[in-house]
Amino acid sequence: MRVYISGPITGTTNYMECFAAAEKELQKQGYDVFNPAKVNAGMPEVSTWEDYMKVAEAVLSCCDTIYMLKGWENSRGAVKEYHLAMAAGMVVLKENGG
Repeated sequence: MRVYISGPITGTTNYMECFAAAEKELQKQGYDVFNPAKVNAGMPEVSTWEDYMKVAEAVLSCCDTIYMLKGWENSRGAVKEYHLAMAAGMVVLKENGG
């Protein structure tokens, strides 16, 4: 199963570490993982939030599962990704089983 990691990025300082830890744990569980933090790091500095979300939505549509990191409820992008996943009937996993 392909899983997309979703969580707060904007306004955080340790998102790379949080996403990397989740990626490592999910891979140990046998998932093929898409880590959007890695993609964001490679996008041009002039990229807007909307640009990031276009990429995120395209990749999310290729996955069967979404993994919500702690604090996702306070992230405009993660909330949008959650609703897209729910509308697509994806499996939703949450950090710490929440």
